[in-house]
Amino acid sequence: MKLAILSDIHGNFDALTAVASELKEEVVVVLGDVVGYGAQPEECVRWVMKRKAQVVMGNHEACLLGILPLSWFNPRAQEAVLWTKKHLSPQSFLFLQSWPATLDEYGILWVHGSPRKPLEEYITATSLARFLFEHFSFWISFFGHTHVAEGYIYGEGKVERISFSEGGEITLSPEKRYLLNCGSVGQPRDGNPRASFGIYDLEGRRLTVRRVEYHVEEAARKILEAGLPEALAYRLWEGI
Repeated sequence: MKLAILSDIHGNFDALTAVASELKEEVVVVLGDVVGYGAQPEECVRWVMKRKAQVVMGNHEACLLGILPLSWFNPRAQEAVLWTKKHLSPQSFLFLQSWPATLDEYGILWVHGSPRKPLEEYITATSLARFLFEHFSFWISFFGHTHVAEGYIYGEGKVERISFSEGGEITLSPEKRYLLNCGSVGQPRDGNPRASFGIYDLEGRRLTVRRVEYHVEEAARKILEAGLPEALAYRLWEGI
């Protein structure tokens, strides 16, 4: 059995379409922030719904639903949240409300942010990864939120940080523990503008992170035409 792991789509339907074309019969797991920043949130939510993906809530969904305050976001993100709120159907809002903050399936802990603060915390340092390994009991946790494709491996008291900025593969050892981020579909921030996602083979314990070209100029054009902040469009070309 294989799982397709998508995170941080952020209303970028052009990127999602490119990733979807790479998928086959995998079970899809989405790690939050399906909406926000991009100009096609409704199309992205509808795709997740149609694909019958398993989904955890992200901070952008939490803000739309009033779980997180608007003040939690920077001004550009606030503007995007308010715009998104006007462009989602009632059916999509209802669907968002059904998403849990965490999911424990296939022997894996799935979160948007971190096991400690699923909606809020960014895992960006080995020191935080060490804390999470030492205070939570998961073997594998997949997370998103940072938009950076990377991972942390814990074994023999040491934490190793690995990068998937150009994609890559890793076979997981039952003797070690893992925090893994397959990157962002719709707004990568690791210097690589290509859409990022993962395929995890449960039986072989093998993760493949893939980077896919998509029509960045189309996604950017739609953001500008929607009247969203210009920086949200221009950053797509740089992957930042």
